[in-house]
Amino acid sequence: MKFDLTLALADRPGQLVKALEPIAKNGGNIISIIHEREKPAEGYVPVSLVADFPSKNHLRRTISDLKALGVTIIKSEEIHETTRVPVILIGRIDMKRLIETEVENVRITGFEVSAPTSKEACVKLDLEVPVDSVDKVMDELKRVSREEKAILISPV
Repeated sequence: MKFDLTLALADRPGQLVKALEPIAKNGGNIISIIHEREKPAEGYVPVSLVADFPSKNHLRRTISDLKALGVTIIKSEEIHETTRVPVILIGRIDMKRLIETEVENVRITGFEVSAPTSKEACVKLDLEVPVDSVDKVMDELKRVSREEKAILISPV
C-alpha cells in the first residue's frame, strides 16, 4: 500500500536519517523523497515522501514511532493508483443514473455529448478509475447500458 507523507523536520543535520529509521523498521520501502529546503518555516523543513508499506497497521506504527521521536506529521494519506478509461455510449441515456453508479472512487475527468439530428445521443466519458476496480466499473457500465438499451464502446 502506497502512502504520501509530509513530515516537518527540524532544520538540523541528521534529522532526515532519524526520520527514515522508523519507516525502515516498520517495513516501509521509500519510493521518493522531496526535501524542501527552500521552504523552511520556523526552524522546520517540510519533507514529502512516498513509501510502500505492507499494511495500514505498519504505517500506524511508523507514525507512532515518528511522533515519539518528536517528528510532526503534516500529512498522511493513502495513494490509490488509477488508470484512465475512455468509454463511449450511444443511445438514450439517463445521465443522472449513469453518474450515480455504485462504484467508489471513480472520477469523471472528461465529458462530451454529441446530439445528432437522430433521437440518440453519443456520450464520451473519460473516467479515472482505481486500477483494481476497472473490471467492476466496466461491468457496471455494461449493466447500465443494457438496461438503458444503449451501446457501450469500451477500450480494448
